[in-house]
Amino acid sequence: MKYCKKCHILYSSFAAACPKCGIAAASPQREEGSADRRAVRSDWLRIALGIPALIGLIYLAALLIKTFG
Repeated sequence: MKYCKKCHILYSSFAAACPKCGIAAASPQREEGSADRRAVRSDWLRIALGIPALIGLIYLAALLIKTFG
């Protein structure tokens, strides 16, 4: 599939140009820059640290409720 940057539509990869506006298209996959990679790493780091922290907080809350409840 090809992606038209002007019309923002996907169309057949067999077509030489966009059927709507006639401009030659680029592939839908964009190259990731270093800023994009850093954002992805940052998101994964937040998930990798956030889930264990959340589980720890739930465990601590359950322990406090069991101790004082």
